[in-house]
Amino acid sequence: MLEQFKPVADGKYVEFRPSGEDFKRAADMTEQMGILANSHTRGAGRMNGFLGEIAVEKYLAELVAEDSVATKSYDLKCKSGLTVEVKTKKASSIPKPEYLASVESKKTHMFENDVYVFLRSHNSLNKLWILGWIKTDSFKRRSTFKPAGHVDEDSNFKYSVDGYHIEIKKLSPITTLKEYLAG
Repeated sequence: MLEQFKPVADGKYVEFRPSGEDFKRAADMTEQMGILANSHTRGAGRMNGFLGEIAVEKYLAELVAEDSVATKSYDLKCKSGLTVEVKTKKASSIPKPEYLASVESKKTHMFENDVYVFLRSHNSLNKLWILGWIKTDSFKRRSTFKPAGHVDEDSNFKYSVDGYHIEIKKLSPITTLKEYLAG
């Protein structure tokens, strides 16, 4: 495992520490993308998202296809032909297993990938936690849809956008992803 990665939370997650080169690449990607019309954060999450994509690309480096180009449906294409969509959210600390991994509901290109990988990015951007992964078909069956404005009874959390959610503890350990993607 590269020096940028280390197991944390009793081996449940993998922590990634971005390099200066990773920050520059994410900033370049952010500038190139601009602010998307449907962005509920008005572009504020772009650095988090791109650092998450970079983390997963580096973690899976030997499996990523040379011609891998991100599309609206996925972020990485593997040599096996399987596709990976990376989802990153900001956090102030390492997430608890009962916290949620989420996919924002979209009108098009929803679930047009093979696997989701979920991360949390520390608010400072100095570290990210790769939390786990799930096959897209399994995510569709096991996740719960929450509409924008819904208030969670237990946590009093109010959902800002429509989306699908699953507890982090229900994801497969990230350490098992390479074997699955290798085919």
